[in-house]
Amino acid sequence: MSRGTPFSLPRGALVPACHPGEELLLDYASGASSGPEAMMIATHLAFCAVCRATVKVAVQAGGALLDAIKPAHLQPGMLDRTLAAIDTTRSAVLPADAPVPPVALDDYLALPDWKKLPGGFRMRRVSGDDRTGDGRVWLFDAPPGMKLLPHRHGSDEWIVILRGIFVDHGTPYRPGDFACMADGEVHRPTIGGDERCVSLVMVRESPRFTTLLGKLSAPFVRL
Repeated sequence: MSRGTPFSLPRGALVPACHPGEELLLDYASGASSGPEAMMIATHLAFCAVCRATVKVAVQAGGALLDAIKPAHLQPGMLDRTLAAIDTTRSAVLPADAPVPPVALDDYLALPDWKKLPGGFRMRRVSGDDRTGDGRVWLFDAPPGMKLLPHRHGSDEWIVILRGIFVDHGTPYRPGDFACMADGEVHRPTIGGDERCVSLVMVRESPRFTTLLGKLSAPFVRL
């Protein structure tokens, strides 16, 4: 899976108010993030000059450490055996790892096959494999003034705002802002401002609704 953002976003010099934790940026810089996690971080980086600089420093530091490692002597034929192993697995690896060209956000919003829900809310799966547990990424598109149903997460949830305003626990999140909801946290986000809010959301499990209406709606909003 591509480590970049799926959308062609303006790579500006903004400094969003809310950022991923340093450990998440270091995981991204070292290649330790899963595909869905890397997609979320890369999308935030497209907006955030400060976090881009942090990742750049981390990558440079990692390169300096590699340069300082004393070279090891390999057994005869090791290179040939490694290249042969890569050739035998290439067909299985490349389709999943091949980079996907970014799509303009407005073009993506115009695609068909969105899952539409009452109140003008819609969502569309972007990436992720249900079998891996590494996360599933969705694009949410919600109208201004909407209040989402109260719910609890059985695992962490990551959010990057692409357009509009998303309000959670009284905190407004604007384009480029990164939010991380902890395992077990209960919240009821609302859409602020006067325009639709578009956000990229990564979950590992579907939300667990805490009201009767939410539980009745759960089969239709499974993530």
